[in-house]
Amino acid sequence: MSISFQIIDVFTHRRFLGNPLAIVILHHADLDSIPTQSLTQQQKQLLAREFNLSETVFIHTTQRNHNDPSEPFVIDIFTTTEELPFAGHPTIGAGWFLAQRWKTRTEFRLSTRAGEILVTNTSRVNGSVGSANMDGVNEDVPAKLVKLQVPIDFMTHPLYHSPGLSTLKSKVHQPELEPDDYVNGVEGAEPVASIVKGMSFILIQLSNEGALARMKPLYGITEAELRVPDNHLGDWKGFSSLYVFVIGSNDTHLGSADTNDSIFDEVTDTNANDIIRIRTRVLHSGGLEDPATGSAASTLCGWLAVQKGAGKWRFEVIQGIEIGRESRIGVLVDVDGHGSVSKIELLGGAVKVAEGVLQV
Repeated sequence: MSISFQIIDVFTHRRFLGNPLAIVILHHADLDSIPTQSLTQQQKQLLAREFNLSETVFIHTTQRNHNDPSEPFVIDIFTTTEELPFAGHPTIGAGWFLAQRWKTRTEFRLSTRAGEILVTNTSRVNGSVGSANMDGVNEDVPAKLVKLQVPIDFMTHPLYHSPGLSTLKSKVHQPELEPDDYVNGVEGAEPVASIVKGMSFILIQLSNEGALARMKPLYGITEAELRVPDNHLGDWKGFSSLYVFVIGSNDTHLGSADTNDSIFDEVTDTNANDIIRIRTRVLHSGGLEDPATGSAASTLCGWLAVQKGAGKWRFEVIQGIEIGRESRIGVLVDVDGHGSVSKIELLGGAVKVAEGVLQV
């Protein structure tokens, strides 16, 4: 069986920046009948491991969603080791991919394990941006942005502290950081929040951008040691990870000089507050680092918006600079009069890097 795929870079308009994503396209005559292309969950996991990217997304196309804009596209999201209910860069990437295929549509619906997601196709006013190719020559590529409403079951958990977390923040693993580099100290408890059940993050705030740059990859640490215990998360137990961040001022770009234009430049909401810019890093076990993490950005910005109170809040999250893959993630959060998160929207672009055919 021959199956088409693409590799795209998400949360950027410049090739070889952002977060790479593999997109596998599965064609069906109808999801309720015998599919023309079908993979088992085990085969999907094997393909995700073969691509060896942070995530691979499988998009199911049918005659119905091909013809009817209201019919959702089912997507499956896999890391190299497990399936996820939701993740930001695969859903932005899937939405962007569909927007390239159906250029006249303004909306798409994605059906994920966490719920149905509405994706809106938004074009930048200037139409294109520069993209460095392999020879360092700038090319013009389509400057499409997509915005999606994140499925949320948002929850802020009690502050989390454990000897293991203190060790992760100590000189044992971070020899170049001092206690005052951590806003809550080495021994202090840290906030934990979940965007949906099964997807949670420990939110560690640093005092400045220099401290963020001095953080070392986490070697000699297992994924289990980075996870929040199930009894702390309750019904929201499942995947969890560290998300380290620095908050900038409203007029601080925090990114590289050649990409200082804001992701919100042509997506203005006069009812929203000023843009809050944040620098972030996601450190995984084995020294791995994620260039862009939409689910983590949505979680962090939801938590920060709750601290600020009722209103519509705009955040620009800049991640991946330390590993040479700068990414820009837009997050819009609505907080209601009761201080609860009522809506989170994720904004981002992408660019195609490669395409081919899988033999399965």
